Amino acid sequence: MSQWRKKHCTCRLPENEASGLLFDDSGFLGRRIIGLYQFMHDSGHSGPTGGTRRWKLRRLLDRTGISALVDFLYTYGIGGSLTRQDQLIFARFHSMEDQAYRLTLMNSIVFGIPSVGLYFAAGEGFELLSRLNSVAELPSLVAAQVSFGLGIINAAVHLFRIFDSLLHRRCWAPFGAVPLVINLPTYLKTAKRKISDRLSGSRDCDCP
Repeated sequence: MSQWRKKHCTCRLPENEASGLLFDDSGFLGRRIIGLYQFMHDSGHSGPTGGTRRWKLRRLLDRTGISALVDFLYTYGIGGSLTRQDQLIFARFHSMEDQAYRLTLMNSIVFGIPSVGLYFAAGEGFELLSRLNSVAELPSLVAAQVSFGLGIINAAVHLFRIFDSLLHRRCWAPFGAVPLVINLPTYLKTAKRKISDRLSGSRDCDCP
């Protein structure tokens, strides 16, 4: 019976080192998204010393309510579309590290589930097009079935994200083209790191 080599356990989200880990683990798109939010967040709390024009602009947006709307859309629409690891880091910058799961929950409820309807609407549109033009019948039917299939997959993924985030308070990246584009650099970087860790005999621990 072969002996397994003892592996060194390292946590990928050490306490109070989110900023440093951001540049270690996240892809360049994830870093830009989290970095931009940190910049926006800091400018809103730094006062005039953080830059008079930037501070005044933030105050104006706060008074009109636009800032709160943008903050909500950016936090849950974009932040909730990141990978699990990036959502944990994003939540720390948002001072909600104990409620990071809300990024996943709100992303699915507010943005994910409504988007499922768009897939089914597109499928219905392609089916209607197939009846109007015989030349486009087959391509339209194929497109309709693909749209319906994507809608079903998205619905299943978002329902899983909602219930799992509520029951186990875990973060999950959504399914879709936009999240894939955003997170692909991070996925590739993580895969490269895991291969390197496997070869060196180290592994990741559960984060605190």
